[in-house]
Amino acid sequence: MEAGSMHILLVEDNVVNQRLITKLLQKFGCTVSTANNGQEALDYLSSPPSISNPRPVMIFMDVSMPVMTGYEATKIIRTQPPFCTDSQILATPIIGMPIQHIIGDKAKCLEVGMNDVITKPIYPRILKQTLLRWSRWQVLQGGPGSLSQYSRVPAWGPIPLRAYRGPRSLL
Repeated sequence: MEAGSMHILLVEDNVVNQRLITKLLQKFGCTVSTANNGQEALDYLSSPPSISNPRPVMIFMDVSMPVMTGYEATKIIRTQPPFCTDSQILATPIIGMPIQHIIGDKAKCLEVGMNDVITKPIYPRILKQTLLRWSRWQVLQGGPGSLSQYSRVPAWGPIPLRAYRGPRSLL
């Protein structure tokens, strides 16, 4: 599975971050659906898959959002029906996106069932590495739906978005 064949669910309440991360994911060849908070993510995942609502192979989840946090949404996805009884949803890697300077967020992300963490601000190279790492992991595990345990491999350290030297059109 390559980055270009992946559908991503991006759960992010900040419109600027949502737009930037969506454009980066699209630049890497992914298709993207967005949710503005954890409840919208649960609504998306509980809807039957369709052309307009494809099942994601990876979820990027902000942790601090109104209505329902990423922590709460992830815990529900990992422990409550119908999510925990759907092998495809249960096998989908969830990548937490806390703010860089908040101590304890990375540990909390892993504790609630997220598989990996990349901190904000998001740097394009780290985002791409994360996509590739988890797409390879899915291939090695037989893809979504065949996993019984989650590997909790932390992402490489963050590099600030302000260091991004790519096209301004992505911002």
